[in-house]
This record gives sequence, structure tokens and C-alpha cells, in this order.
Amino acid sequence: MSLNYDLGGFKLAINAGVSDEKLGKRRWTRVLASFMGYPCSSLEALAALKACLDCFRRGQLARGEPQPLLGTGGECVRFAIKQKDKVLYLHMQRVASGRVVEEAYLAHLDVARLEVAVGKALQALAPVCIWGPEP
Repeated sequence: MSLNYDLGGFKLAINAGVSDEKLGKRRWTRVLASFMGYPCSSLEALAALKACLDCFRRGQLARGEPQPLLGTGGECVRFAIKQKDKVLYLHMQRVASGRVVEEAYLAHLDVARLEVAVGKALQALAPVCIWGPEP
């Protein structure tokens, strides 16, 4: 089973299946996500992205210089709040080798859609199962 999503620079692929029916039908789930080309399949990265989107929708992000969201230094995704014609936008920038290589302005509707997709990715994350004796 597979679920694919691509909107506003966020790409998500969720795959689920059964590994071996003879050995107890072990189920597996794989989540692959990236935002503007930056991989964000971990719980920490997806939680940071969801928190940023949620705070923007609630109006709790302060305006100012772009702040790092995913990654640090010269390889990261940054966000800032921008206003045009009295409408607020979430300005996202992808930085590679210290230079901005991609940017997007997300309106409230785009942010809401993206938040639903990130939430779905968080729901699909599964703990890694280690087979063996209990510690």
C-alpha cells in the first residue's frame, strides 16, 4: 500500500506492507519526506515543521529575519513572516552552500494543507522493531 503527496515543495511517500507471511506476517511502514529538497523523515524534523506551520496559523510567529527550521549553517530550510497588501505569508527558503537556492511564499490555505500532510506523516511513523530477547 502506498500514499504519495506533493504540494508546495513538500514531498511525502508512505509505504506499508507485510514482510513475510510465513514468519508471522510482520508489518512494516516506511515514511520518506522532504521539504524543498531537504530530507525531513525523522520525528524531530517533522515535529519542527508541524510546529512552525501551527504557530503561523495561530499568529504566534514574530516577524523578522529568517530563522533556521530544518538543519543548521549552510545547509538548511529557513522561515520568516512576510506581509504584502495586509496579508501575511510564510516565507520559506532552502539554503545550500550558504546561498538561497529555492524559496516559496505560503498563504494560509497552503499552510493548512501542508499541516495536514505533515500530520499524516507523523501518524505513519512507526517505531523500529528489534527482534530478540527483552532487555
